Amino acid sequence: MKKNSLTSGNIGKALLLFVLPLIAGSLIQQLYTTVDAIIVGQFTGKVGLASIDSVHTLFKFPINFMNGLATGATIMISGYFGAKDKKGLHCAVRTALLLAGILGIICAVVGIIFSPWLLKIMSVPKEIHAEALIYCRIYMGGIWAMILYNMMAGVLRAFGDSKNPLYVLLVCSVVNIVADLILVGVFHAGVGGAAAATVLSQIVSVVFTAYLLMKSDFLEENIGIRTMGICKEHMGMMIKKGFPLALQSMLFPIANSIVQASVNTMGTDSIAAWGICDKLDLLIWLVADSMGPVLTTYTAQNLGAGKSERVKKGVFVGTGLSVVAVGIISIVLYFGAGLIGPLFIDQKDVPTLIPLVIKYMQMMAPFFAFYAVVEALSGACCGLGETLVPMITTMITICLFRVAGIWFVLPRFDTMECIVWIYIASWIVSGVAFIILYLIKVHKIHQKKETTLAS
Repeated sequence: MKKNSLTSGNIGKALLLFVLPLIAGSLIQQLYTTVDAIIVGQFTGKVGLASIDSVHTLFKFPINFMNGLATGATIMISGYFGAKDKKGLHCAVRTALLLAGILGIICAVVGIIFSPWLLKIMSVPKEIHAEALIYCRIYMGGIWAMILYNMMAGVLRAFGDSKNPLYVLLVCSVVNIVADLILVGVFHAGVGGAAAATVLSQIVSVVFTAYLLMKSDFLEENIGIRTMGICKEHMGMMIKKGFPLALQSMLFPIANSIVQASVNTMGTDSIAAWGICDKLDLLIWLVADSMGPVLTTYTAQNLGAGKSERVKKGVFVGTGLSVVAVGIISIVLYFGAGLIGPLFIDQKDVPTLIPLVIKYMQMMAPFFAFYAVVEALSGACCGLGETLVPMITTMITICLFRVAGIWFVLPRFDTMECIVWIYIASWIVSGVAFIILYLIKVHKIHQKKETTLAS
C-alpha cells in the first residue's frame, strides 16, 4: 500500500506523478475519438457521421451519472486505503463493482428498449433515422462495459494508481481503431460496425482492469465473482457521496446546451469562431479537470490517515500547480490564437473568423485560472467527504449563473461578447465561492480535531 500511497513523501512530486497519467489519458481519449470520427466519415460518408453525431449526447447522461457514483466510491475507498483498513477496503470495492455491474446492465436493457423513443426526442431526421437507431442500440447494448470500466478505473485511482488505467486506455484505443478499420473499412459494416468496435474495446478494457484488480496487493482477499456482494452500509455511503456528483454531471450539459443555443443565434461566423476557441482551449480543461479527481483521492487518503496538516499543504500545492499550468497555457493562447486558429479552418475563412477567435480568446485567457481554482478546490472538498455543498455551489455559481445571464442579461446587449463575459463572470464567482467553501470546511475539520484532542 505504501508504493501507491499519497500520505507520505514529497507532496508536489506525488501529485505530479498522479495527475500526468490522467492528463495523458484524456488526450488519448480525444485523439482516438477524432480518429474514430475520421474513419467513420471516410467510409460511411456524411450520413454515417451525422447518424453518430445526432445521438452521441444521449450516451453522456447514463455515463456521466454513473461516473458521479464512481467518484463517490473513490472517495470512500480512498479513505479506507489511507487508513490502511483492508477489511473495509475490500467490502467497499466489491460493493462498488457489483452495484456498477447491476446498474450497467439495467442501463443497457433500458437503452435498447427505448432507443426509438430517444431518437424521437432528439428529432433525428428520417434520412438518417435507420442508421442512428442501429448505432444507438448497439452502443446502448454495450454501455454496461463502459460503466463497469469507469468504476474499476476509479477503484485503481483510489489506490493512488493512475498509471495502470492509462495503460488500459492505450490498449483500448488501439483495439477501437483497429476494429473500426476492420469492421467499417474492410467489412463495410457502417455505423453498426463503429458502435461494435467501441463496445469491443470497452469489453477489452473491462477484462484488463479486472485482471489488475484481481492481482492487486491492496485487498484483504482477491476480487472475483464468488466474492462479490453488496454491503448496505457501503452502498448507502457511496450513493450519499456520489449522487450529488452524478446529478451535477447530468445537469451541467443541460446548462451548457442552453448557452450554446444562444451562441447559435449570433450568426455563422460567431458559431464557427466559438467552436475554434473550444478546440484551442481544450488543454485548459484537460489540465484543470484532471486536478479535481487527483485532489479528491489525495485529501480522502490523507484524511483517512489522520493527516489534516498534510491535506492543507497538498491542496495548496495541487491548486498552485494547476493554476500555474493553466496560466502558462493561457499566455500561449492569448498571444498565439491568431497563429494556431487557422489550422482548423479553410484559408479562405481566415480573414473573417480569426479576428473573432483572437478577440474571444483574449477576453477569456486572463480568467482561465479561476476555473483551475474551481476544479481543484471542488475536488478537495469532495475528498474531505462533502459532495452535496460543492454540487450546490457549482450549480448556483456556474450553471444557474450562466442560464440567468442568458435569460436576463443577454437580451439587453444581444452580442457574442456578452455571452463570453457571462462565461468569465461564472468562473470568477465560482472560484471565489470555492475558496470560501474550502476554508470553512478546513476550519471545521481543525475544530473537530481540537475537540477530539481535548476530550
